[in-house]
Amino acid sequence: MAENIEFKQRPILGLAAQSVALMAALFSLIICILLIADFVRIQKMDPLNDPHLLQLREEMASSMGGDEALEEQIRTFDLYARRAFFSNQEQRRTGGLLLLGGAVVCSIALKFSNLWKPKLPVVEKRAKEDHWELNALFRQLMAGTAIFLTVGSLFLAFAVQSDLTTVLKRADEQDGKPAPHVGRTFQSALPEAMKANWPSLRGPGGIGVAHSANAPVQWDVETGEGVLWKTEIPVHGFNSPVVWGDRLFLSGGDDEGQEVFCFNADTGEELWTKTVESTVAFPEVSEDTGYAAPTMATDGQRAFAIFATGDLAAFDFKGNPVWQQNLGVPKNPYGMGSSLICDGERLFVQYDHEDAQKVMAFDCATGKPVWQMQRTLISWSSPALIETGSGLQLILNDEENVTAYDPGTGERLWTVKCLGGEVAPSPAFNGKDIVFVANEYAQASALKLTGGSPEILWQYDEYLPEISSPVAAENLFFIATSAGDVVCLDALTGEVKWEQEFDDGFSSSPLLVGDRIYAIDLEGVVHIFGVETEYKEIGSIEMGEPVYATPALMNGRIYIRGDENLFCIGNATK
Repeated sequence: MAENIEFKQRPILGLAAQSVALMAALFSLIICILLIADFVRIQKMDPLNDPHLLQLREEMASSMGGDEALEEQIRTFDLYARRAFFSNQEQRRTGGLLLLGGAVVCSIALKFSNLWKPKLPVVEKRAKEDHWELNALFRQLMAGTAIFLTVGSLFLAFAVQSDLTTVLKRADEQDGKPAPHVGRTFQSALPEAMKANWPSLRGPGGIGVAHSANAPVQWDVETGEGVLWKTEIPVHGFNSPVVWGDRLFLSGGDDEGQEVFCFNADTGEELWTKTVESTVAFPEVSEDTGYAAPTMATDGQRAFAIFATGDLAAFDFKGNPVWQQNLGVPKNPYGMGSSLICDGERLFVQYDHEDAQKVMAFDCATGKPVWQMQRTLISWSSPALIETGSGLQLILNDEENVTAYDPGTGERLWTVKCLGGEVAPSPAFNGKDIVFVANEYAQASALKLTGGSPEILWQYDEYLPEISSPVAAENLFFIATSAGDVVCLDALTGEVKWEQEFDDGFSSSPLLVGDRIYAIDLEGVVHIFGVETEYKEIGSIEMGEPVYATPALMNGRIYIRGDENLFCIGNATK
């Protein structure tokens, strides 16, 4: 009798388990279909290049950045697009977990269904045998489906989309905190070709470090010994030479026009001169800045120049115009002073003036805007690109802060308040994990890079630069001042290692070349001294005319822009 009752209960329990398995399978199947559809849709999603957002950015570029309402609209749209993307990421993972849960329930229910299958008596009717054979086939099918859904759920729940996780959350404009990192992947370093050349002010990355260590230490301008060539500069300008291969670029400007010059770096021959026509009235500028203070930049295919009018222009190496646009005439007491820099793909412009402070990135090939970030304070310094453990960072100074941006997206990575006054010097970097900044009427600060916002290691407030940018060796930090003082500090502690006073001040920034520092004072005297904890002079050479620009060092040669002439110092063979 008991066996009969058990036999009657087994089919009921088995059918209930099958029903649960069927419902769990259907639930999992629906979730799976939705996740697959969402997976396909999200693969095509790109918040940084949303058509509407790109259209707004183009409108901003055509309006010269003066439309505050449009700027706010872009900022809001961009923020919501990014939030939507990362919210979807969380929803996708939640859906994947639900799918996993449904598959597990389905598998367990099938197991109990099999356990509660009644033991059938031997009967002659084939229909009964067919019925239970179909049930067995159904359970096998459900088990296979459950396994498939389980594997699929694990993939969809936890797979990383390599093309979308490079899109980063932008930091909230109202709080100065860095945005949280979500699978962040940076451009790791500058291209090797840029390191082998001199593509911007203060060399690769704009940090004042030459990758060639065989620069000459002796020459004589008066006799011509060690001077490979000397060429008169057609139009005045305070910018420094940039060099790529056998091409050297300079710009010049006055109230009659603005021009770009290309010279043969081997012979000094002027290869071409191009005029950059302007659609705006020339602004008034100070004698200390002029119309062509910013140094040009090159990506190896094009040369880029910017002038006091706000005209930004690109030429190929043959002198053919590639693109040109006007960013708006900068309004500040000193005119346009920030130099250009690029990472091989994007050209970066620090465009701080009284009406609007911002940093912009343009596509090198087309001149189209890539991104733009508003800033709150002004400066006349130039950007630097540093190679950190987490990737390339674009570093900018302003009247109070040092700020790092992601070169690819413009996202603000961190901000440290440690400066003050009218900031002109640019950041320095020791190639490891310390950023150095300094300015007259403020202090020098060493910022140790960490996973989040950098820590201030130490600060120093005695001999400080007004125009010349500092330079960093691995363990030492060098400052050259407008009063003619050079100071050497310990990179880790800020301890003063030595101080040296010269007759004239420095506008040109010192450069690190191997184990030597090259610093040119305002009278054109090149001071060469060792990277040591005690001052050791290696050479002192007069150029015969004032020098305001920072030299370029490449392939064992030094290219120096004097007040009137351009010099190439070095050996006859590279």
